[in-house]
Amino acid sequence: MSLEDYNFDGFIINLYVDEQGDWLAHFQELPNISAFGDTPQEALEELKIAWELVKEDYKQKNQAIPVAIAILGDS
Repeated sequence: MSLEDYNFDGFIINLYVDEQGDWLAHFQELPNISAFGDTPQEALEELKIAWELVKEDYKQKNQAIPVAIAILGDS
């Protein structure tokens, strides 16, 4: 599974290995939304879950969900 298989609503994802060998994934534009795993795929799966939870939290608080700059430029 590649990064293109995930829907992160147009946000840029940074994916890298830390000093302990864990894979970290986070939104470049929203660095406080991050996840980790033993493999790149696991980190991306965890990030997908985190993003869905963040969007649900915004909805529950009646707040606008952040939109990627790239998507704003496409309109």
